[in-house]
Amino acid sequence: MASSILIKRSTGSVAPGTITYGELAVTTGANGTQANAGDRLFIGDNNGAAQVVGGRYFTDLLDHVHGTLTASSTVIVDSNSKIDNWLVDDIQLNANVITTSTTDTDLIFRANGTGKLVIEDGQELEFGTTGDVQLQFVDADAALKITRVGATTPDLLLDDDMKLFFGAGKDGSIRYDEATSDRIQVDGADWTYGTGVQVNYADTTDASNRATASVTYDGGIGVNATTWTKDLRVDDSVILGTDASDALTVNSTTVFQNGVTFNGTTTITGNTAQTGEITIDSLKLDGNVLSTTSGTELIIDPFPAGGDADGLVIIKGDLQIDGTTTTVNSANMSVNDPTIELGDPTTAITVTTSATSGATDIIVDRVEGFTAGDSVAGSNIANGTTISSINAGTSTLTLSAAITGNIDSGQALTVTRAADDALDRGVKVHYYGGGGAKFGFFGYDRTGGADGNGAWTFIEDATDTNTVFGVNGNRGTVVLGDLELDTDLEVQFGGTGASTFTSNGIVYGNAANPMQVTAAANMANPGTGSDATTSYQVLTVTSAGVPVWTNTIDGGTF
Repeated sequence: MASSILIKRSTGSVAPGTITYGELAVTTGANGTQANAGDRLFIGDNNGAAQVVGGRYFTDLLDHVHGTLTASSTVIVDSNSKIDNWLVDDIQLNANVITTSTTDTDLIFRANGTGKLVIEDGQELEFGTTGDVQLQFVDADAALKITRVGATTPDLLLDDDMKLFFGAGKDGSIRYDEATSDRIQVDGADWTYGTGVQVNYADTTDASNRATASVTYDGGIGVNATTWTKDLRVDDSVILGTDASDALTVNSTTVFQNGVTFNGTTTITGNTAQTGEITIDSLKLDGNVLSTTSGTELIIDPFPAGGDADGLVIIKGDLQIDGTTTTVNSANMSVNDPTIELGDPTTAITVTTSATSGATDIIVDRVEGFTAGDSVAGSNIANGTTISSINAGTSTLTLSAAITGNIDSGQALTVTRAADDALDRGVKVHYYGGGGAKFGFFGYDRTGGADGNGAWTFIEDATDTNTVFGVNGNRGTVVLGDLELDTDLEVQFGGTGASTFTSNGIVYGNAANPMQVTAAANMANPGTGSDATTSYQVLTVTSAGVPVWTNTIDGGTF
């Protein structure tokens, strides 16, 4: 009788814990499930781990009639490559019907990306249980046709405020505006009526103002022929003429109730006295304040014909800049001061609204950067006065003590910081490298150093979070001719922690403490003094060159 070859086996449902490379193992007992390792065949890999390569659990998934959808089994199509039924989540495909499995669940068709849901030429899309209305693309007419099938004429109904759009870019639309006006609303593109088409408005309401007219226009009206108007009353802006050469002659006395706006060149001979503000384009002069009425830029150009880099602006007296950012785009900047101060704790502000004696609230031109507790000084401000609270929306400072006298608009005050702003101080340098714009920082890091109490730093690739700089990667390289330190550089910072070492000694580690050094070898009298008389371990290397310790010296074989 032939010999039997038995492989490693178990009637349980747990994979073998240890198995030799190439060794087979099997679990039996018909208790295999998706959640366990029963009814599986295993083979050991080169790491001694059991890898599943087959078993009864998998063959049982195939044991059913082909073409029949079977629960908890593999799908096998029949000889016609078909399956009798198909279920996907809430969708069932059976015969020529697609249904949802859950009651009241929507059936959604969606093409991926720019794909389309296509109904081919001549195919009908019907609505209603008896096909009351059908939608069909008639290729011969190149038209989308809506056909009434039943006896009743169907309607096309758009709900309130739903838009019927025209144009590929939704250029125009029509809707019934139920939400606001209860009217048909036309939006977007202009409307054009062809030659011979008369537009007639049957409403004969006589208007007492614009709002009561039968026809109202929010925009302009262009008329290329003679216009007849019974009465003309204009309740808004009027433009007369289309060219600079057009002239308006008014023979009667003219009264302008609400001011006059001149958009062209205006010539005035003689002196002009102006009370109140003067506005020219977007430039306004009011009292001693020059400002803009729109936009965020005020440009002073002493020599427009020479370009942006020509001309000279001279400002006599001191210059105070109260913004948040000062940008200098010149090629060179010269400063005569021997020192540059950063982070000055004092800030000059200006009162914008007069305050009477005894008040505690004052309105100023800026409150950015101030905090409660900052001190305030100025005329009619008591000594020791501080900021109690700040209203950024109204630029109002509430003081800890009432003012001792009236403070007029335009008076200057001084605010001195009393709290730590935790901001870094230094120079931010912009450059381009590594395929993109970057910036570096060198200066005083308020929380730098091992103790967190501040340190001088250089960051080659920095981050800036509200003037607190961080490292984006590694810090930069500093090249120095000589480096002198008041103390020994600690091991945690890449140093040795020591000032000197024994000549010819070997340095060895001591965790985070200063590195240690052996005594020098006693070359004059080996084995005496600091030399060891007995060797416990010898330093050698493996075949890969890795240093190791050994107590054996072996010359090898041949």
